[in-house]
Amino acid sequence: MTRTPRTLRSFHLTIFSAMSALLVPLVILVLMIAVSVIIALIIGINTGLPLRDDVSMGMTYNMGAVFSIPGFLISYGALTVNRQFATAMAFGSTRRNFWIGSSLGFLVISLVTGVGSVLLMWLEKATGHWFIGARAMDVYTLGSGRAWQTLLTVTVLCLCSLYIGAGFGTVFRAWGAKVATAVAIGAGLVIAGAVALIVWQWDAWGPTLLEMGAWTLTVGTGIVGLIAMAASFIVNRRSGVTA
Repeated sequence: MTRTPRTLRSFHLTIFSAMSALLVPLVILVLMIAVSVIIALIIGINTGLPLRDDVSMGMTYNMGAVFSIPGFLISYGALTVNRQFATAMAFGSTRRNFWIGSSLGFLVISLVTGVGSVLLMWLEKATGHWFIGARAMDVYTLGSGRAWQTLLTVTVLCLCSLYIGAGFGTVFRAWGAKVATAVAIGAGLVIAGAVALIVWQWDAWGPTLLEMGAWTLTVGTGIVGLIAMAASFIVNRRSGVTA
């Protein structure tokens, strides 16, 4: 009888529920689009519908897609490493197998969300921005309609969110709520310090960031995601269940 590889067992646990793991981020994006359309309709009461080109272009700075999905994915990443770790260990997995399997699951979730975002963006453009000039996916932060940039940006954002959740979830599992809170405060201070440093040295950093444009978001979330990924792997070695 062929046994399922240990890494794949953890992968199966991570995506055990297609509805929660794969569809919820896309549902959140659809709800965000609906809210954006409602806002456009309200604006149109005064400006007329469909929105004038200048008003519609003003919605290119809509960041709803960036802010709407990380919350769910961070919580999902934390739940994954807490709820499923003991089960994976009970079925003979190791810490390393569990982390790799969970990472594969995170990658699938992120790619599905990224592809779904591209499809929603194409639909938005095909319908003339939902028939009224409302923009939610064809926006600056996602590449202004460039499919490959939308795919990459959303995928990296999802991976970053999942690994942040996994990192804090692993810290909580290994050392408890007090240490997790301290780490969260420390991470917040580091981020605030980094932003303050950029503002202080804007003459040095500003031109580069402005030249990068929308890629700043992709690169920034990618760096944070790599740090969170490495942290979750290291802390995972200190888990409370012997593997």
